[in-house]
Order: sequence, then C-alpha cells, then structure tokens
Amino acid sequence: MTEIPEHLLRRSRERRAALSGETATEEAAAVTAEAPRAAAPARASAPPATEVGSAAPPARPAPPPPVAAPEPEPRFRPTRVKTPLWAVGLLALLPLWAIVYIGAFGNRSSSAANSPVTAGALVFNTAGCAGCHGANGEGGVGPQLNGGEVLRQWPVLQDHINWVKTGGAAHIGQTIGGVVVTPGNAMPGFAGTLTEAQIEDVVCFERVQFGGAPENASNCPATP
Repeated sequence: MTEIPEHLLRRSRERRAALSGETATEEAAAVTAEAPRAAAPARASAPPATEVGSAAPPARPAPPPPVAAPEPEPRFRPTRVKTPLWAVGLLALLPLWAIVYIGAFGNRSSSAANSPVTAGALVFNTAGCAGCHGANGEGGVGPQLNGGEVLRQWPVLQDHINWVKTGGAAHIGQTIGGVVVTPGNAMPGFAGTLTEAQIEDVVCFERVQFGGAPENASNCPATP
C-alpha cells in the first residue's frame, strides 16, 4: 500500500477545512436571514387566552341601533273660510234695516210714552183715583167706571173734566153712577192738586181704558 505524502494530506485537510468553512458561513447567513422571519410572531386575530383561574374581561356592550329621525310633520297653510255672497249682501243691508226699524218703531215708543192715555194712567194710580174707583175701575167708595159706565155718567167730555176739578160737592144729593152723592162720599176736587194737563190726561185715560172710547179729541183734549 502506498503512503500518501504528508504534505498532500496537509493540503487535503486544509482544502477540506476551507471548503467546510465556506459552507458553514453560507449556512450561518441563511440561518441569520431566516431567523427574523421565524422569530416574528404571527399576528393573532383572536384575543390572548386567559390564564386559568383569572376573571374574564368584561364583554363590550353592543352599540345601540341607530335611531331613525322622526319624519317632519306636514305644514298646512291656514284655511281661509270664504264668506258666501248672500251673507255679504245681508251684512250690507243691515244698516239700511236698522234705519228702517228705527224710523218705523223708534218714534212709536216715545210717542206712546208721551200719549195722554199713558200719562193719565200714571195720574190715576198715584193721585188717589184708584183708591176710590178701584185699580181696574170696578168701583168702591166712588162709582164704577169700567164696563162703559164712565161714558154713561159723563157723556160730555167737559162735564167729566169739571167733575174731576170740582169734585162731588156741587152734586150732593144727586145720583151719579148709581151712587147717591153725600158729604161723606163726595169726591174731592183736584183743581188745586193736579194741573190742567194732568186732569185732562186722567179723564182721557178713564174714557179710553174703562169706557172703550177712541183716543181722539172727543175724549182726549190733548190729542190733535
């Protein structure tokens, strides 16, 4: 068997050592390049596991559902009520109607208040006539006037006026209205108590109200 020279063995070892060194350097570089990739932890999507025996973290509340905005209410224009044509015409005629009404009835009330019959009724009830002849002319101390008796007693207007002025003193012993005139029942005269116009008014009232006579100059001197 042939021995290999020592210097060849040495070169062979050096050669292998050199070759083995390059290989180790390349492998180390490859390992160094791959190390960061292997060392970098993978990003986990799930939360880290909780250790046994520790309390679990509270779960996050679910967000509330979105609240829908209320729909705006429709805005309506104010309704304008139209006035019917007949109402417009009626309103236009109201002033004319008022004028006609006042002209037709306004003066009647004032004239009625100033009529001799109305004025005579006031005198008859306040001057003492009703106390003797009755509130309705039915008679009492004095003779009856209603039922037409007043016209039968004094058919002439002036005689009736004179009776009220002078009273019954001038007729004592006479029968007037079925009653004999005596000093005890003779009617007092009102010439000094009532005015001429008041005497004429009360006579008018008695002849028209109790006698049924028309309200004219034959029974009411103040009437034209």
